[in-house]
Amino acid sequence: MCKIYSKNILLNFIYILIAIGLFSCGSTKKLKYFQDLPDSTKLASVKLPPYVPTTIRTGDILGIEIYTIDLNATMSVNVISNAPMSTIGGANIDYEQNGYVVDKNGEIDVPELGKIKVENLTMEQVQVVVKAKALTYFNDPIVIVKNKSFKLTFLGEFQKTGTFIIERPKLTIIDALGLAGGLTDYGRRDDILLLRQNQDNTLSTIRINLLSSNTLKSPYYYLQSNDVLLANPNKSKGIATDQTFSRYLTLYSLIGSLLTTLIVLIKH
Repeated sequence: MCKIYSKNILLNFIYILIAIGLFSCGSTKKLKYFQDLPDSTKLASVKLPPYVPTTIRTGDILGIEIYTIDLNATMSVNVISNAPMSTIGGANIDYEQNGYVVDKNGEIDVPELGKIKVENLTMEQVQVVVKAKALTYFNDPIVIVKNKSFKLTFLGEFQKTGTFIIERPKLTIIDALGLAGGLTDYGRRDDILLLRQNQDNTLSTIRINLLSSNTLKSPYYYLQSNDVLLANPNKSKGIATDQTFSRYLTLYSLIGSLLTTLIVLIKH
């Protein structure tokens, strides 16, 4: 009778361990991005949405550099854009001092060139306008224009959080994931909240599902300056940080150890 009883206890204990193991294996599926894409052995193509260049707004900061044969001739223009920046953890905390701020009239005031209207222009258009202005003062100038205020903020369950200044005009959701180091194991891939500030001073809230390849076709595939990405935590995060659960887990482990000891004693 004791042998049958001990065998039943042992079998029940094994079933519990198997169930825990299956649950753990199943949860890893939620860590994969774009799960509906076919296997790597199969060719697949996704048509990306058209890229619409962002335009310059009031308050943006532009880096402008002009180069000619005589480097001293444009030194007063370049010194502002090449001023040193203070950074911490990849997030620029002093970017306002490094470039030309677009004022309330939509203009920038550049030494030697004067005021230039740039609001509502793309970066390519700004470069054309600045070069046209520079041609009246310098011979064969080379003009470089950068948006120094393109910033992206990561909050929640990203490997790296904070605000990052990015000197590139075309940034995708994939680029952003790489910049943040991806999500933690506790981040919900199907519930990324995108907060986007509009020109009319309103805020758009968009839910992004990184489990679906539809995100690659979405108009929000390309990010804009001042976008905020918030990665919400999954249930596992709540369980892992729940002190009550931790106490119960310790208790269950103790009970398991006692059952194992009891089985050994019954056998002998």
